[in-house]
Amino acid sequence: MTDILDRIDVLKQVLSALPVGVWVMDAEGVIRYGNKAGREVWQGARYVGPDQFHEYKGWWLSTGEPIRGEEWAAARAISRGETSLDEEIEIECFDGSRKIILNSAMPIKADDGAIEGAIVVNIDITRRKRMEMRLRELSEQDYLTNTYNRRQMYRLLRDELERARRYGTPLAVMMFDVDHFKVINDNFGHIAGDTILTRMVDEIHGQLRASDHFIRFGGEEFILVLPGIDVAEGVKLAERLRVLLKDIDFGFTRGVTCSFGVCEPAEHDDIDGLIRRVDRLLYKAKHGGRDRVEAG
Repeated sequence: MTDILDRIDVLKQVLSALPVGVWVMDAEGVIRYGNKAGREVWQGARYVGPDQFHEYKGWWLSTGEPIRGEEWAAARAISRGETSLDEEIEIECFDGSRKIILNSAMPIKADDGAIEGAIVVNIDITRRKRMEMRLRELSEQDYLTNTYNRRQMYRLLRDELERARRYGTPLAVMMFDVDHFKVINDNFGHIAGDTILTRMVDEIHGQLRASDHFIRFGGEEFILVLPGIDVAEGVKLAERLRVLLKDIDFGFTRGVTCSFGVCEPAEHDDIDGLIRRVDRLLYKAKHGGRDRVEAG
């Protein structure tokens, strides 16, 4: 009696039942078998050899670089006998959609070691990756204003300080807050206060470059990290923002005044030292009459 595991029809049933994509290629790199899950991952199949692997469109998730034809796990398994496990890549499916998958491949070898083909396994992790990215965004962003939060501020400042010192480029840091914000909350309510903060942030975003970092430091206090800008340029930006914010129509009130501090890193500043200096400048602006910019 034939062993059930020797029957090809049983093997095909097993492969068809698997929730992951499985492809079997011959020594020429031509697909000889692909299960239903594999075709669902790619939204079809393309039966081409290694010299045409460039027709597949994929990118390394870690770098965003395109995957060259010879870099595909299947191509490396067939040409060099490499085994690759769970490489994270983004692919363009045959219907034009994009997915993130774990891509694995291993060579199929004869008794004498000759490579007879390869097995490729694809696992669709798009939903998981999108959830991870969303959770990362939530951990980095302020829930109300969608600016970066204070926790993320330390990473951003560390990176920008290192970059400015390595390349000798300017870096300005601006701290500002809303004057008499408690009075606003008392007069109009906390929801109105939240409306002012979110509208302010939207207006300020329109004045910033893609390289600038906008952070909610706490309450009505915000920080702007401005790479490539010196204090003089930082003061000009602060003055523009000061004038802009005084002219916003919030519906229930018109405009708010803000006080600003602007500085650049001193030679031996660490992050906390830099924050203390810009905070003192903001404090000076508040006690100098508010609705003004102080720099140092």
